[in-house]
Amino acid sequence: MICINWNVAEAFGRCIKSILDTMYPNLELILIDNNSDKHPKIPKDPRITYIQNESNIGFPAAVNQGLKLFSGDYVLLLNPDTKIPKDFFIKAVDCLLSDSKIGVMGPKFVDPDGTPQGSVYRETSIARSMQEYWFGKKGLTEKYTPEANNFSQVDVVMGACMFMPKKIVKKVGLFTDKVFIFYEDFDYCRRIRRAGYKVIFNPDISIIHEHGQSTKQNPLANELLMTASRWYNGQTKHSILWFIIWTSQKFQKLKNSI
Repeated sequence: MICINWNVAEAFGRCIKSILDTMYPNLELILIDNNSDKHPKIPKDPRITYIQNESNIGFPAAVNQGLKLFSGDYVLLLNPDTKIPKDFFIKAVDCLLSDSKIGVMGPKFVDPDGTPQGSVYRETSIARSMQEYWFGKKGLTEKYTPEANNFSQVDVVMGACMFMPKKIVKKVGLFTDKVFIFYEDFDYCRRIRRAGYKVIFNPDISIIHEHGQSTKQNPLANELLMTASRWYNGQTKHSILWFIIWTSQKFQKLKNSI
């Protein structure tokens, strides 16, 4: 398990506890702190490898530190603002064993009060963006949760929780080093799909997610998002997507002022 912390020490502690509470055999926890203002308290446990970075190197770069170290048959990438259920690993491993073509699995996300969150994304699309922002067909571009009761093949599972077999890391490689944060999960899932493997949403697993605990503290978050979008989508597609959103916002302001 790889978990990256930046200035969410309390949530980080709850996340670690939920992992240890699973009592899953042969756990390997690689915990990385990206130069938080206050260093988190790390339990004394032989299963834990702790890395304290001297600077905030960004999310995907920190993930890569963990991917270079883990030795198990499976790897879980988990955000510190999450809590997993005690049967997480049993269900997650069973999911991957059910189909050798599953490259990554993501769970169902809920708020701390149990309210469902969106759990997966569709690939970015100019056509869907136009339908949503210009023609009012809502729910085509934001994260969502599939209605199916069984495993569903999707475009992107959220980077907040990605469970993968070791063979995928060997085949697909490390996370991108082109962005500081954002779109790294889109990129990795796209690479998995292009390698001929499935991206799977598993509704049988629900995890608590206190969304955006780290990113909301970063005043550069919107700028970093724009930079990552330009990289992932390419300048032309990025410009078209943001033009669609911008014109929609302008029209809405005009409509409200009338």
